Amino acid sequence: MSSTSYAAVPVPQLKPSAESPTVPVRVPGARYFARSVPFPVLKPKVSVKTRRKPVIVIDPGHGGRDPGAVGAKGTHEKIITTTAAKELAAILRKSGRYTVIMTRTDDSYVDHDDRLRIARSGQADLFISIHADSTGSKSTRGASVYTLADRAKGRSKRIVNNQNWILDVDLTEQTDPVGDILVDLAQRKTESQSDAFAEILLDELEGKTKLVGNSHRRAGYYVLLAPDVPAVLLELGFLSNAQDEKLLKTKRHRNKLTSSVERAIDRYMDTP
Repeated sequence: MSSTSYAAVPVPQLKPSAESPTVPVRVPGARYFARSVPFPVLKPKVSVKTRRKPVIVIDPGHGGRDPGAVGAKGTHEKIITTTAAKELAAILRKSGRYTVIMTRTDDSYVDHDDRLRIARSGQADLFISIHADSTGSKSTRGASVYTLADRAKGRSKRIVNNQNWILDVDLTEQTDPVGDILVDLAQRKTESQSDAFAEILLDELEGKTKLVGNSHRRAGYYVLLAPDVPAVLLELGFLSNAQDEKLLKTKRHRNKLTSSVERAIDRYMDTP
């Protein structure tokens, strides 16, 4: 009889529409904790038996001690993001199609690490971080969508190692260079899905609000770093622009934005 021990581990999904049951996976051996650095654990294969609602994680930017950008008329970004995130969550829940998780629901500060952990522990199918932009040019205005920049992928790998994340790849019997290649493959799949959603979202926002030039942008924002959770950061507009600030304070304009996000999520989830 094998002496291998087993533990129950919840299985995250990339873009599933099926329930992932808890299944046994091998407990990490010595290699996982060489030099006290945990390595990623294999995400086990499962048989799909029941349907489940896709999980959407909504992340209101900033909060608590971190007000974010401050508008031309004194509007705090954290107030706009919290309000818009709650309104988006309400729309999605009303549709009945999704399980919705918010990283925060009040004026509190949530560490970036914790925002990612909330998404991963909730087995998120899509992570949307909501922000409002600011710049030194008061004339610049419009919405934009960010996905992860190539230059930030090294940071993503370090987070995988430090947090013992569960991935689609088996690193237990691989050399470190091969493990890096396998993590790269997982990242590419997630990056492709993030980019696909970003383009759909911008298409839905077109005509509903002004878009800034080069509206699909790339950056190394921490909340975009999860290698197995498709993620975007949505900038609703520029609080440094008086017109954008005024619009973002109105529920009517925010409804245009959140309704566009809902339609984009529907289209993305309906894509095979």
